[in-house]
Amino acid sequence: MRHLKILVVVLLSVFVILGCQVSDSEITTLATSTSGSTSALTTQSSIGSTSSSTTTTETLSSTFTSTTITTELNSFPIFEGTYGFASLSITNRSLEESGYYQVSTEVEFLDALIALDVSVIEITSDLDLGSIYVEAKLVEAGKNLADYDEVYRPHNHQPQLHPLLLATGIGQITLVGFDHLMIYSKYGSTIKHVSFAIDDSSDIVFRNLHLAELWEWDEINFGTYKVNDWDYFVIEKSTGIWLDHLVFEQAYDGIVDIKEESANVTLSWSRLVFEPTDFINAQIDYLEANMSEYSFYKSLRDAGIAKEDLATIASFQKKGFNFGNSTDGEGFESITVTFHHLLVKNLQDRFPRVRKGDIHLYQVILDNEELYNFRLRVSNPNLSTVNQGIVSTEGGAVLMENSIFRYVSTPIKNHQEDDPDTKYTGKYKVVNSELKTGIRTYFGSSDDSFTLWVHSGISEVQPFVWRNYEEIPYEYQLEDIYFLEDTFTEFPPGCITLAGFDWLKINIQD
Repeated sequence: MRHLKILVVVLLSVFVILGCQVSDSEITTLATSTSGSTSALTTQSSIGSTSSSTTTTETLSSTFTSTTITTELNSFPIFEGTYGFASLSITNRSLEESGYYQVSTEVEFLDALIALDVSVIEITSDLDLGSIYVEAKLVEAGKNLADYDEVYRPHNHQPQLHPLLLATGIGQITLVGFDHLMIYSKYGSTIKHVSFAIDDSSDIVFRNLHLAELWEWDEINFGTYKVNDWDYFVIEKSTGIWLDHLVFEQAYDGIVDIKEESANVTLSWSRLVFEPTDFINAQIDYLEANMSEYSFYKSLRDAGIAKEDLATIASFQKKGFNFGNSTDGEGFESITVTFHHLLVKNLQDRFPRVRKGDIHLYQVILDNEELYNFRLRVSNPNLSTVNQGIVSTEGGAVLMENSIFRYVSTPIKNHQEDDPDTKYTGKYKVVNSELKTGIRTYFGSSDDSFTLWVHSGISEVQPFVWRNYEEIPYEYQLEDIYFLEDTFTEFPPGCITLAGFDWLKINIQD
């Protein structure tokens, strides 16, 4: 069994950037212009101070604002381990001797994916993988879309309303039968307009990428988002998937869906902050200019809801993580997922929703204060909004440790079917975590007397046991939540740029 431990030794200066790119020369200059220092991350100590400024990076279609943080670091063993369930299946990449492809264009990326020896793809520039855009680039290069159908195709659901997406289309990367593949960027490159479908694959790693622009307004289903089926990742019949240091912008459907016969997935050190962006505002501007053609949008404006408020509610992510995609489905028992070191804001639901599998959350923050206050301020029966976190059903087990939920109206559900049969009820356990509500802040565990970590609904509490293991099968270290925000300030979740850091080095301990 592979075991991983967290240990950080802080020695040398690094330039950290969320969701943007800098050159190697800029990194070198910054890395050599400050003096070294030493500190350590343990369960009982906080991390040092930072200074910050704001920069803006232009993309093909919108402007992303990123935070620049200068801190003093040298090596990052804390980032070299997969941890979580993925640590049971992921392998090291730093010794790769062949199959390494560095790409800067969409065509180069697709050429690397179809290469027979591909094992690592380093992305050095932002990529637009929308189907219309990609096909045009292939034609320019004298190539045919059909030659890439094993790894890429237009998504089954093409955009209907967003003016940018109507021009670029939506693509789908299909990783079927892949083993030992890593896709990453040293500088947090952005990938837009695409969904990744991972099927019958193993040992797959995505690191340090910004995933964006996979959403449009839902006019047909009145804001319930049931048509397009756009998720950033859909995983089935696969094991060993590590999603690390990612930035997720809003998606039409969900962030990650996991289907049957999948196991050993970890999402770590990632940023999911759902707030209005230029991309969302462009959609609202389009609807505003053509209001007579879109009766649902018009009805909300006629009811007195301001344009800016519709941009805000549109920006909140409706559905997060769906693990086990159908009621009474088969093959979900093997699902095992770890979330750790995630910063999440304005996620309305499914953090996560699980059927039958085992889920471990630790060192995560779910902050729904903006969503909570919006629902108090703007009330309309036609606005589909909820505010809930963990949803465990059909015997699924969720353990959350040393984490923070803020203004989550329904922190836990353990049954979400009309049928009251207990076979549709799930299990949960919360340990040493903080729940901040509109009237008080509570710290404790779900098995404490008079705990606030309780589920909604009439279903009874089920004794907590794992489905797949007697105990968690990997080592991990917990930090007191008092220091968690300091850790996130010093080590921001999401895309980062680290001078001298080897993203391919993955520590595997037997």
